[in-house]
Amino acid sequence: MNKIKKLAFGNDHAAAEVRNTVKEYLTSIGYEIEDFGFEGEGVCDYPDYAVKVAEAVLHGKAEKGILICGTGIGMCISANKVHGIIAAPCWDEDTAALAAQHNRADILCLGSRKATVSELCHRIRIWLETSFEARHEARILKIKEIEKRQ
Repeated sequence: MNKIKKLAFGNDHAAAEVRNTVKEYLTSIGYEIEDFGFEGEGVCDYPDYAVKVAEAVLHGKAEKGILICGTGIGMCISANKVHGIIAAPCWDEDTAALAAQHNRADILCLGSRKATVSELCHRIRIWLETSFEARHEARILKIKEIEKRQ
C-alpha cells in the first residue's frame, strides 16, 4: 500500500447516503479523513465541495482527495479547474487503477448513482493501492505545461 495517510473527502447531496459508509471504510483501513462534504438536507452545489477538496490537496492539507456526486462528472470538471490538480473520473476497477498508474490523479471522482457503496469503496482502495508508473511522467509534465499557458 502507498504511504498516503490523509485524504480530503467531499460529496454533494447525491452522495449524502453513502458518505458516512465510505468515510468509515477509509478510516477502518488506516486513513485520516479531512471532511469537506455536504451532510445536510436538501440540495447543494457540487463545485463548492470540489474546490474545497482540490485546494486542500493542492496546499498539502491532504495527500489525495476523493469526491463523490451523482455521476462523478461534475465534481471532476470542477476539481480540474483548480490549477495544479489532476482529477480523474472513475467508472470501474480499470479506471480506478489507471487514474493512479497512468495519470497520477490527485483526486478520484466517483458517482453514487453509478455504483453500490461496496463498489465505490473497492474502486477507491484500488486507486489508493496502485502506484504511478514513471514511464508516464512525460505526459503529466505536458499537462502541467498546458496549465502554465492559461
